[in-house]
Amino acid sequence: MATKFPKFSQDLAQDPTTRRIWYGIATAHDFESHDGMTEENLYQKIFASHFGHLAIIFLWTSGNLFHVAWQGNFEQWIKDPLNIRPIAHAIWDPHFGQPAVDAFSQAGSSSPVNIAYSGVYHWWYTIGMRTNNDLYSGAVFLLILSAVF
Repeated sequence: MATKFPKFSQDLAQDPTTRRIWYGIATAHDFESHDGMTEENLYQKIFASHFGHLAIIFLWTSGNLFHVAWQGNFEQWIKDPLNIRPIAHAIWDPHFGQPAVDAFSQAGSSSPVNIAYSGVYHWWYTIGMRTNNDLYSGAVFLLILSAVF
């Protein structure tokens, strides 16, 4: 089965050089030449795609909030942020033997965990979150907000 080229570049289908590949890459997002789309319609589609991106960002952030509230030590870190290392989430891997469990059991936990070096604990503290219930509420709010977008 041969590759079907768009109407505007049928002459490139016979081009034996790599020029047709570069041309295809260069014009892949040239929407106005593909289907006669107007500039106004193009801007509307770009603007609408921003809402999709926002929904993905809100969904991702909601997951971070939920997992730290579920498996983290946010409330302990709030009480002593200088001596408590923030836990991002637990590591549950059935292939871990005892040496791996011992190697990844840190920050005073009895099971393997990942330490959160991203600064999200500090960010959440800065915006006023102090309990796991605050994190859960934020996760639900962002989940609903992502569904709206």
